[in-house]
Amino acid sequence: MLRKSLLAASFLIGVVACSSNRTCTITGSVSPQVDSVYLVDKAGKRMDATAVHEGAFTLTCERNSLSGISVITVPKGEPVALIPDSKEITVKIEDGIATVSGSPLSEELQELQQWIMNHFMSYNDKATALAESGDEAGSKALFEEMHKAIADHCKEVYLNHLQDPIGVQAMHILASDATDEEFISLYEQGGECIHADAKVAGHYESLTATKRTVIQLNPSGDDFIESNGNLSDFIGQGAYVLVDFWASWCGPCRDETPFVIKAYNDYKDKGLIVLGIPVQDKQDATKEAMKQLGIHYPQLLDPGDTLAEEYGVNGIPHLFLFGPDGKVLQDGMRGEGIDAALKPLFQK
Repeated sequence: MLRKSLLAASFLIGVVACSSNRTCTITGSVSPQVDSVYLVDKAGKRMDATAVHEGAFTLTCERNSLSGISVITVPKGEPVALIPDSKEITVKIEDGIATVSGSPLSEELQELQQWIMNHFMSYNDKATALAESGDEAGSKALFEEMHKAIADHCKEVYLNHLQDPIGVQAMHILASDATDEEFISLYEQGGECIHADAKVAGHYESLTATKRTVIQLNPSGDDFIESNGNLSDFIGQGAYVLVDFWASWCGPCRDETPFVIKAYNDYKDKGLIVLGIPVQDKQDATKEAMKQLGIHYPQLLDPGDTLAEEYGVNGIPHLFLFGPDGKVLQDGMRGEGIDAALKPLFQK
């Protein structure tokens, strides 16, 4: 369930950048007119921004076919994913539909995205119709057929792109639709670009790990303490526990982190326990994000993402508040809602 829910988001996830002194110039047009557009990296960090004049804009970034996927964000519009593999790329956005030209890898990426979306919509319409007619078994069989068809196509694409971001995108989908054994085998055939991606490598690590590990950043912020652990070591032990399912590669998760850190700082001395559970995240990437963001509460690394499945996490970030008895008091809090949930418990 968790894996399939991340299917759409997987189209726009990038990989680690490789160094290059070359520049990629992105010239575009957008209709209807907007005031500005932005270019962001895999974590949602802004790389460039520009005003739109008479429907036209120009953005620049580093040019490299291995640098991953950049995303043009348009206010009130769909994000546009591209791979900066050419000196000049042209983007046309009209009524929310984007066309990228001048970039071979970007054009192939669009073909992959469109193929997957077409198959998803075709099967989804048929499966929904069967479910509405009462044929649940037929609907389930169609969905299984759909995921197999998508997996087979993505495997073929991946094996032709073991060293570039299209292979990464195929593996994002295969994390949902391939068997665990297939994913492990495919990952081990991939090159550095594949292994550098936090989400892909994180899923591989979760499938091959044998035990849960708790990691925590030292107060100095220079090193980590590691130990074996389980969720039961934290919840149901007489304290309120705030649990954050997140990932280093997830932009919205990073945006949410300051609110979680504030809760930790405000209430840790009053008895609150805060715990992060990375989802499909590479351990090294989790540690780097902890240093970058200043996360000092522990992280529980969960092989196979079984806890996310157990608690029905269909997307991240997703926070739970557990009571002293280990029962869920609230879930899905975001932003200021985190403090609003905690304040009444610790005002005494």
